[in-house]
Amino acid sequence: MSIASQPQPVAGIAERPRARLALWAEANATLLLFSAVFLVGFFARYYGVASMPYWLDEITTVTRSSLPFWDMIADSLAHHHLPSYFMITSMLASFGTTEAILRIPSVIFGSASCAVLFLIGRQLGGWRAGLIAGMLLALSPLQVQYGQEARSYSFVICMMAIGLLGLVELARDPRAASAPWRDSSARHAPWVLYTLGTLAALNVLSVAFFWLISANLAALAIAFDARVDRRRFLLRWLVAQAIVLGFSLPWFVAMDIFTHGYMGNATNWVPALTLRHFFSTISSLYLMRTSRLISFQLLPAAIPGFGAAIVVFAAMGLAYLQRQPVAGALQRGATPGLSRTMLRALAIAAFMPPLTILLISFIKPLWMPRYLLWSSVPFLLFVGLGVSLLPRRWQSGAAFALILLAAINLAPYYRAETKPRWDLAGQDLRQAMLPGDVVLVSDGLPVYMMNFFLKRQGDEIPADAWTLDVYKAAQHLSTGGRVWVLFGRVGQADRTSEPNFARIIEPLGQPILQTKEGDLITMKLFAGLPTGTALDCGTVTSTIPTHPTTAPPQPAACDTVADNIE
Repeated sequence: MSIASQPQPVAGIAERPRARLALWAEANATLLLFSAVFLVGFFARYYGVASMPYWLDEITTVTRSSLPFWDMIADSLAHHHLPSYFMITSMLASFGTTEAILRIPSVIFGSASCAVLFLIGRQLGGWRAGLIAGMLLALSPLQVQYGQEARSYSFVICMMAIGLLGLVELARDPRAASAPWRDSSARHAPWVLYTLGTLAALNVLSVAFFWLISANLAALAIAFDARVDRRRFLLRWLVAQAIVLGFSLPWFVAMDIFTHGYMGNATNWVPALTLRHFFSTISSLYLMRTSRLISFQLLPAAIPGFGAAIVVFAAMGLAYLQRQPVAGALQRGATPGLSRTMLRALAIAAFMPPLTILLISFIKPLWMPRYLLWSSVPFLLFVGLGVSLLPRRWQSGAAFALILLAAINLAPYYRAETKPRWDLAGQDLRQAMLPGDVVLVSDGLPVYMMNFFLKRQGDEIPADAWTLDVYKAAQHLSTGGRVWVLFGRVGQADRTSEPNFARIIEPLGQPILQTKEGDLITMKLFAGLPTGTALDCGTVTSTIPTHPTTAPPQPAACDTVADNIE
């Protein structure tokens, strides 16, 4: 048999599995990208999830999750919280209450938010827009930080993102949203997503009322589109509101009952709005800056100018919605003018909540990153859409560059001290304390924090070993004892400032030792009372500092640090 007559292998047999795989990947591209965004978000949040200890609010989650079910419900409502999130963490608490366990729900919900944002961006600007928006949310330092918290903020963001997906679908095709249900062109899913997402959000956190207001205004903007059957659209919108409020308001009525009518006091702790606080919040929310969750302090930018580039692309995204028809709209027979309806709806949903909170903050402080956290979702959607305004040959490169820079920008977050290290402070203090030593603190919360972590090791600072009374500490020094003074951030609105506390402890003299526990906690050791220090509790002398707004000239009893709080 000649070579020419020998059987030849069928061309491409070895390549057939590869071709089938390529065809499968093409057919399932949305699922693959959805999964990729979710996994990047999950890894970014799960990596180092237990590297920072619980802070004050998270310990509330630990304590509440360990209560019997009905006690957990009652405790949630009595402290201005809806119980849905704590129902989830209470189920996990049976496996342990460590940081790695109770923070898992936030990891999952935060990752899911990124994947939902991918779907929204894909619907409006194609897969690149969705990928950029979802990945930027996955790699946002502030979003990752809250995704590593045993608190309900990632949960509520995920639910609001689902509501936004429904709202976007309503705006993409208002005609179908108002078509008769039996009509083949009618779309049910957008109404279901809009209603259930909003309902779920309101049953997680009361801050979702800002989403409810803006989403309803956006829906009304859609209702006035010329292609809408306005009567039918508004009727369905009213049904949606009835469902949302009907299943949400009973919880708020119960909260009002359990708080004895003081439900409005839930935000009395929020610090007053300042320029520093304003710009710190803006930078962490929209400019991808890393900040300390407790003190709002911005950490050095990993990539200078990256935040400015994000803002530029967000502005381009708004221009894209103004100039371009919504992806797929023309194929469904709609007109390019539909994009203006989408622009109005998204602009209301994105900008109404932060502007409302800002205006309220001039009267009652409310400007907090966690109350504004949701607004990053539509903002980053605009960023993803902005890339769609570039020439097509540049879009893939721009998408790759933005995602790569976001990953580099996030990297320093994992080395930053974003929460106070009361775990280390308690451990080091107990190792350094001698029998008879006394601890002086600004209020009981530092000891509460340290004892939470010490109890994990079967230890604690006993009640007779700490005090709020600077006079008692001075008396202890006069008898040859030693006094440890601790000051550090505990929550986002500490009652005593560090300068004021420094004035309060002046009678103790100069410390013989001063050390830091991380960046946010200071420990000082005093031994021996300075000569001439007045210890008479009935007389105030110049050596005893008082806060200018407290303490009468002739106090009947010794002041405590708590008497000098701000």
